[in-house]
Amino acid sequence: MTRAPLRVVYLIDKLQRAGAQVHLGQLASHLDPGEFVVEVCCLMRGGPVADRLHERGIPVDVLGLTTIYGPRAWVELVQLARRLRRRRVDVVHTYLISANIFGTLAGRLAGGPSVVTTRRDVGISRNWRLRAVEEWLINPLADRVTVNSQAVAEAALHERNLDEAKVTLIPNGVDVGALDPARFPRDAIRREWGLSPEESAVGAVGHLSPVKGHADLLDAAARVSARHPRTRVFLIGDGPLRPALEARARRLGIGDRVTITGVREDVARCVAMLDVVALPSHSEGMSNALLEAMALARPVVATRVGGNPELVHDGVSGRLVPPGAPEPLARAMIELLGDPETAQRLGGEARRQVAERFPLERMVESHKALYRSLA
Repeated sequence: MTRAPLRVVYLIDKLQRAGAQVHLGQLASHLDPGEFVVEVCCLMRGGPVADRLHERGIPVDVLGLTTIYGPRAWVELVQLARRLRRRRVDVVHTYLISANIFGTLAGRLAGGPSVVTTRRDVGISRNWRLRAVEEWLINPLADRVTVNSQAVAEAALHERNLDEAKVTLIPNGVDVGALDPARFPRDAIRREWGLSPEESAVGAVGHLSPVKGHADLLDAAARVSARHPRTRVFLIGDGPLRPALEARARRLGIGDRVTITGVREDVARCVAMLDVVALPSHSEGMSNALLEAMALARPVVATRVGGNPELVHDGVSGRLVPPGAPEPLARAMIELLGDPETAQRLGGEARRQVAERFPLERMVESHKALYRSLA
């Protein structure tokens, strides 16, 4: 007898291009439509990831809320619960704190679906009020909690009302084939950004917010420039710290060598042109940006925080340095820029390890198995 497809609804607050959003888009897009009927509910607003899901025929419902509190939010919650019940949804999978709260309550009001919430960092994204709500109300109601690294799992297990049996570790995955370095003509891309053959390029991908450590990278870049004067710095992304980072670069005397690209849809092309990719974060769960750089065979320098040591083996597939310390970060970048052979070896091993340990297909299959076990 043919088994009916499982109905899965994903909930998230926004669908701009960021780690959790990109992950959700990849997962929803790669579930076999013969086995899973997928919908996405966005609490606040859409964005590029929503547009991509629409293009792939996956329905995205944008509620347009400004907060998950207040009369309108409660009305939407009840209506969502009715839709989940009416459509006989099997699994509600929520991403990030607001959706974890909103979606879990809707799922339980609906009566039928299993509820899966997520943790994608070590707790920095939640203030004490939201954490209290999640620990005392949501954790007892959720059937499973997915985490993307061992570091995140360890942090989650310190929460109240969350026992080990509920926590499921599913690492992030990347499309290694789509990130084949052979697909990206480095020389042509470098020319597009005005890089001469004599110039080196270092950079980072991420939202320009304090936790990402871009200020440390600029401080390190000033030291790198003293040894390698023909070095350019690319910050691939945008965010509230942009004016402060631009001012810092000018104070350090490297303003003319720092480019902040803004939000890009061609992130992989930008990363492919870099000679060294840095991840100077002060905290991480499991960084998609780091995985993608490694899949592109770029030599990486990452801080020893969160899930980064689970991805990068120091001296084998990249370099690990302490967080908040520009001097060691600069030394690692200087070493790699001055030793192209080692940089190439680290980059090649990084790609091999990502292909072996973190392929997109494995991440998708793990979620499919979880959904089937719940349904």
